[in-house]
Amino acid sequence: MPTTAQTRITGGEWRGRLLNTPRDQLLRPTRSLVREALFNILADSVVGARVVDLFAGAGTVGFEALSRGAAHATFVDSEERALAHVRATAQRLGCADRCRVIRADALQWVRTRATELGDAGIVYLDAPYRDDTVDNVLRALGEAPPPLVVCEHHRARLLPDRVGRLVVIRRVRYGVTGLSVLRASDKEVGDGE
Repeated sequence: MPTTAQTRITGGEWRGRLLNTPRDQLLRPTRSLVREALFNILADSVVGARVVDLFAGAGTVGFEALSRGAAHATFVDSEERALAHVRATAQRLGCADRCRVIRADALQWVRTRATELGDAGIVYLDAPYRDDTVDNVLRALGEAPPPLVVCEHHRARLLPDRVGRLVVIRRVRYGVTGLSVLRASDKEVGDGE
C-alpha cells in the first residue's frame, strides 16, 4: 500500500493541483467539500490575509488559502512526517517564501505567540476529532484572539457560544464534520452579558 494519498485544491490559482498527504489513521485531511464550503464562508477575507494552520497535517487548508490569495501561511504541527509533506508541497508550488513551517505542540505554540497570532487574519484549528486539546487551544486563543478563528471538529462536539474574547458567529455541518467560525470581541465572558 502506498504511504501517501492525494487531495485536490478546490479553488484559486492552484485549483485542481494535487497535494500529497501521509496515508495513516492519525492524519485526516480536510475533505474537499468542507474546504470549498469554508472558503465560500470566508470569501474575500482570505485575500491578502496571514493564515495560521494549527494541527496542519499536510497543510491542505493553508495551501488552499494561499491558492485563494492569502499573503502568507504558517503551518504548525507536532509531526515531522506531516511537515515534510508541507515543505515538499511549498517547494513544488513555488510558494516556500510565503510559508512558515513550525514543528511544535499547537497549545504551547499558541500560548507563546500572542503577537504573531494577533497579526494573523485567520487561524484555522483542526485538532484530531477525539482530542480534547481543541478546548484548551480555543481557550488560549480566546485570551488574546486573532480577528477570526475557524475550528473544524466532529459534528457531535458543540463549542460554547463564547470562549474568552471569541464569539461563535456561525456553525455549519457537512457529514460528520462541523465548522465553527469565531470572531474576536472586545468583551470577555461575564462582562455584563
